[in-house]
Amino acid sequence: MQPQSSNHPRRHHASRGAPRAFGRFASDRRGGAAVEFAIVSLPLFFTLLGIVEIGWGNFTQSRMDAAVQSTARLIMTGVVQNTQVNGQPLTAQEFRDKILCPKLPSTMNCNDVFVNVSVFAEPTSLTAPSPYTQFINAAGTGLVTPALDNTKNSYCTGANASYVVVDVVYPLPLLTTSYLTASAATYNGYPVRMLQSTATFKNEPFTISGAAGC
Repeated sequence: MQPQSSNHPRRHHASRGAPRAFGRFASDRRGGAAVEFAIVSLPLFFTLLGIVEIGWGNFTQSRMDAAVQSTARLIMTGVVQNTQVNGQPLTAQEFRDKILCPKLPSTMNCNDVFVNVSVFAEPTSLTAPSPYTQFINAAGTGLVTPALDNTKNSYCTGANASYVVVDVVYPLPLLTTSYLTASAATYNGYPVRMLQSTATFKNEPFTISGAAGC
C-alpha cells in the first residue's frame, strides 16, 4: 500500500500558523508609545491651553481693577474734571482714551473698553432705600453691566462731594474655556469672558475750572 500524501501535514501546519501570526501581531509593542501619545496629546494640549487662558484672564482682570482704582482717584480729586482738551472738558471718549486706557495692559484693545461713569444722590436715611440700588441687577447677584456701546453709557464725573460710580467692562476673547467660564458671553460673534471692574466713591472737596463732565 502506498503511503499517504504529505499534503495533510502541510495543511495542518498552515492552519496553526494563522493564530501564531495574530498572536505575534497582538504582542508587538513597537510604535505603541507613539500611538498612545497621539491619543492623549490633543486633550493634554487643550488642558494646558485652558490653564494658560484662565490665568491670563485673571491677570487681565487684576490689571483692569488697578487701572479703574487709579482712574477713580483722578476723578475723586478733581484731576479729570479740571483736565481740558482745546479749552473744553474731556468728553467720554477722551476720558477713556487719554485717562483710562493708558493704565490698562497694552494687550487690551481700547476700542473694546466700555465705560459708564454716573453720579447718584446721597442717602437720606438709614431706613430709606439706597440710591445705589439702581446699579444692582434685577437678580441682586451683582452690578448692572454697562452697555457694549459707549454711546448708550453715561459719562458724569460729578462735582465737589458728589457720589460717583465708575463701571468698566471688557470682553476678553476666549479660545477653549468658554464652556467653563460662568461669565462667558458672545461679542461680535465670538465667545468672550466679560471682565468687569467697579469703583464707588465720594468726590473730595475741589474746585472746577470749567464745566463738570456731565
